[in-house]
Amino acid sequence: MKMSKEKRALIAGMIGCLLYVIGDFLFAATGKSQSTESIGLMVKVAYLDMATWRMVVSIICGVLGTALYYIGFHQMWKLLKQRLTQPKQQKWVKLFQIAYLTGTVCWGYVHAMFMNVALIFKFTFEKYGDMQAAAEIANKVFYCNAAPLLAAYILCDVLLSVVMLVMIWKRMLPLKNTAQRMLASFCNPIVFMGIVGNLFTLLPWPLDQIDHGTESAGHLLVLVLGLVLLREKAKCGECKEAVQ
Repeated sequence: MKMSKEKRALIAGMIGCLLYVIGDFLFAATGKSQSTESIGLMVKVAYLDMATWRMVVSIICGVLGTALYYIGFHQMWKLLKQRLTQPKQQKWVKLFQIAYLTGTVCWGYVHAMFMNVALIFKFTFEKYGDMQAAAEIANKVFYCNAAPLLAAYILCDVLLSVVMLVMIWKRMLPLKNTAQRMLASFCNPIVFMGIVGNLFTLLPWPLDQIDHGTESAGHLLVLVLGLVLLREKAKCGECKEAVQ
């Protein structure tokens, strides 16, 4: 059976989010014997042991993932716009648009910024051999980028999660019962990372490392709800054809 253009777009977005997950693992996952110590807010001692190729591939995953992210979330926005036509509903569709457009602009930049902070720490230490000074320089670079990073987090993660929860519990999405709505409530970055991600941290290595990809996986799960919307749209189309 031929896949519709809309479904291909949603799956492309899911692949983009999966690239984010891979990039997160490459950046943050540590070995069993590696140090988990941090110096300042963003610098981990483990960066010194990580191969440079991991950072490079992680940046590539972030850039490619962002392009695919836009394709998927733009398609989901169009599905929401078609379904939610009442004025009170349309404001949530607009907020969804703000969240995903901000994500399109910011996620590639944010991901590369994290990698560059790690690389600055790694290369500065390798050149001068002073871990504290290298960490101080890297943290200063991070602090200079903290404002747009915080804005991206609030708009792309928090706002998107709030919008999805409102749509779920205000019954704007085609979910049949409370059990489905409760399950769907995990389909956003904040809830999935906050609950599922933290549960993974309680597990032994290497299972605890799965936590690093749960924020990006939460975005992927938003697009799973997009597939639910698409399925409902297809059903409605079939019903109209039957009536005619």
